[in-house]
Amino acid sequence: MKKLSILFLSVLALGLSTSSCSSDDDNEGTLEGKWELTEVGVGYDGKEAVGPVQNEGGCKTEIAEYLQDGKFTDTYSEYTNDKCNTSSETGTWTKDGSKITRKYTGDDETEVLEVLELTGSRLKTKITYTESGVTLSTISVYKKI
Repeated sequence: MKKLSILFLSVLALGLSTSSCSSDDDNEGTLEGKWELTEVGVGYDGKEAVGPVQNEGGCKTEIAEYLQDGKFTDTYSEYTNDKCNTSSETGTWTKDGSKITRKYTGDDETEVLEVLELTGSRLKTKITYTESGVTLSTISVYKKI
């Protein structure tokens, strides 16, 4: 009986010493702020292939800015006619658990992103769609700037 009590106290002490408080962990970030796209890729059948963003012509990468009032701006550049052309789109966003729902201004459809990772410095999202009977995902990785 004494051995069982010592074992129980040892397990209890180990559990208490390895548990962490939420204030100690910085794994849960906030979506609000500016995010620069750094990696893109695809997901299929539970596997991912993700790599660095390739900027043709030295154009800036996509920047997604989420404001606290539920508005967002996407700014991106495309290399056409031997120059970088920058465009922006705006809309509204909401976050419910691990889902971000975005609606662009002037567009009736919504875009749903699944949050795979959100820390103070990194955001990883996935958009899943089916094309010709095959389900694929687009993976985007951002760093906070």
